[in-house]
Amino acid sequence: MLEMRLKIVDTLHLPAIRGVFKGDHGQIGFSVVKVLVKRFMDSFGFSNKPTDSMIETITVDTLDKFTYETLSDIVIFFKMARSGSFGNTDRGVDSNLIFGKWYPMYLEQKSEIRENEYIERKNKINENLVSIEAVKKQYHENQEPRRRKLYKQKVTKRINEITKEFDRQMLEDLISTWEKDESKKPYLNSLKLKRKSIR
Repeated sequence: MLEMRLKIVDTLHLPAIRGVFKGDHGQIGFSVVKVLVKRFMDSFGFSNKPTDSMIETITVDTLDKFTYETLSDIVIFFKMARSGSFGNTDRGVDSNLIFGKWYPMYLEQKSEIRENEYIERKNKINENLVSIEAVKKQYHENQEPRRRKLYKQKVTKRINEITKEFDRQMLEDLISTWEKDESKKPYLNSLKLKRKSIR
């Protein structure tokens, strides 16, 4: 059931064998992989069955080659190899065929899947960033009229304070002064509105 469910993409975020079976767990790792190797070798219908020595040799080679891969990788690799995913074999199965020909083909497939997953993850991050930027932009656009209104109110309040004691002539003098001052020109229209209230 585990073999049927497992896919290469599932192995990308699992811990490597060297981390799982380190220290005192090395013997456990050897025993587990040896069972997988024996099952794998027995699955081929050749008349000459693998010897214990051959099983142990392939177990050691498997642990060596898959040091930076996962236990699930071994399960998937053996399943693919025995089902002919890497090609057929008319002769016996040995370490040279398994790790010289089939293993690099497996790593190639895994590398492509890892690359595709990385691109997919990067695209999702970019989509999220674009979404965040769009929300920010929309927020600023929605806030702009409010900001303009508050700014206008602030300018009007300041002009009211400046012209509080003004008569019409004083207002016209100030308008003339502001017309000549580039920094005051943005506020000029607001100042001219005071003509309605100052007679």
